[in-house]
Amino acid sequence: MYLSNYGFEGEIVSQKIESLSGGEKNILQLAKVSASKANVLLLDEPTSHLDTYTQIALEKAIKEFKGAILMISHDFYSVVNGMDYVLIIDDKTIRKMSMPKFRRMIYASHFDRDYLEMEQKKKSVEMKIELALKDTDFERAKRLIDELEELIKLL
Repeated sequence: MYLSNYGFEGEIVSQKIESLSGGEKNILQLAKVSASKANVLLLDEPTSHLDTYTQIALEKAIKEFKGAILMISHDFYSVVNGMDYVLIIDDKTIRKMSMPKFRRMIYASHFDRDYLEMEQKKKSVEMKIELALKDTDFERAKRLIDELEELIKLL
């Protein structure tokens, strides 16, 4: 089913839209736009208020989108992992910046050298925790939570 590409599987497919979370509604809108064969997406802070699972579904959908995307975001992780280049607006000037240059700038200005990689590992573990909880595999979830706590200590 098409919606499963966006994380909609099982019981959620038959729920009324008003019962969905804000993040789920955002992902549903993205699925709707994608199905319409749109070739341009305008996204304004698309990752705000999303849980980890929904953020990952959004990032996957962005990567698979075949058209152009203009995204406004303060989420460096999503920008670095989902975009080809960045437009920086500063003092009434717009600069186009390649992702490698943007990464270097972000690393130098805001993060330790390995911060984004650690953040990516953290998000991956968070998703695994959510999946383990969905599968009621509480022992695995506990092990993953311990792993997550260790990663957080490193950040």
